[in-house]
Amino acid sequence: MDPRNMRSSHVPREQPESHVQVHHRGERGVDGILRLIELAGHDGPVEAMLTAMCGEIASISSAEIASVYVREDDRLVMRGNHGFPSRAIGAVALSIGEGITGLVAECMRPVSAAHAAAETAYKHVPELGEERYPVFVGVPLIGAGSAIGVLVLQRRSEPFAAGEVTLATALGAPVTLAIERRRESAVRAARLTGVAHVGGAVLGRAAVVPTATSFDGAAHAPAEVRIERAFARLRDDLSRTVRRLGDATEPAIGGALDRFALALCDARLRERLAAVADQPAGLRAVAREYARAPYRLGGSRSEAADHAAELEELCALLGDARALRPGSVWIGDRLGTFATVTAVARGAAAIVASDRIAPAAIAIARAAQLPAVSDVTGLFGWARPGDLLAVDGDRGVVLVHPSSADIERLRRAR
Repeated sequence: MDPRNMRSSHVPREQPESHVQVHHRGERGVDGILRLIELAGHDGPVEAMLTAMCGEIASISSAEIASVYVREDDRLVMRGNHGFPSRAIGAVALSIGEGITGLVAECMRPVSAAHAAAETAYKHVPELGEERYPVFVGVPLIGAGSAIGVLVLQRRSEPFAAGEVTLATALGAPVTLAIERRRESAVRAARLTGVAHVGGAVLGRAAVVPTATSFDGAAHAPAEVRIERAFARLRDDLSRTVRRLGDATEPAIGGALDRFALALCDARLRERLAAVADQPAGLRAVAREYARAPYRLGGSRSEAADHAAELEELCALLGDARALRPGSVWIGDRLGTFATVTAVARGAAAIVASDRIAPAAIAIARAAQLPAVSDVTGLFGWARPGDLLAVDGDRGVVLVHPSSADIERLRRAR
């Protein structure tokens, strides 16, 4: 047969049928691993978090006992457990190299035993009752090249197979993440003090109020469209705050709300902002130039400065609203009326400034029962976006990465 004709007679092979499977809720292993990842980011007492993780790990691995030992100096302290009495948490401690668990930390490799008590490395812990669960596997939790803890699984029978040891090692990864996250937080924990303006004790993630530079909206849309959408969003914010402060009669509040409404209705301002929306520092330049007009017409210098600050704040709020989420603690250098109106509308937990908070902004926060603290020295040296903050508006105290005891005290106060 002529080879040139072979291609025309070739019959294509049948392609394998493609199947896409969505793994819905109810699949124990998938749900459990996703739950572990979620738990790794939880706040609150570390022992409660690690104990919840142990429950998920025991379910996924078919183990009757799951324990997490955390390295604290030269000791391994049980900080999470599923299956043993709760009194064991925090009370059971081993030295590095002591017992099979200490051996895991020392050699930084998984260790398993079909009958742990028969091994020479075994260390008996009185009143724990672990002799009822002789089948053992321990995997090291490794961070920065050293063992920061050990995950231990135990059951009554059936030695852990190689695949189960691999699974246990994988399940230790979210636990390692949780421990490292807590250690990093503890390193940057701080107690900062400022001036209290509006009382209340709250807990929330830090959200930094941006400064006015260039507009960071969706670049695929024309600047005019992006600016109009941002202004519409701020008009909705203003409406929500007006409804919430409907009973407020303080003149400073009414004046601030009126100024915000007038700025949002200013078509000429929107046009000028749209023209420079994508230029570095373009919005700030327009805000400052626009604010000088009243001064040229006879207004005072202080009025022009206040007006410029408000317009700069408005420009900063035109950006992506997703960073300033409900329940977050809004932090900034100076916080004025427009930012405070928006914070009230978007459900902020508190407002905190490293410098000052405008008097009218304090009046708005007080009317909305929004805790407010100003003049917090070192705020931006310690707090970063997403950090956990505890704000005590009665005493003017801001805790960066509060301890478990601080969180519990705050919850009782609330």
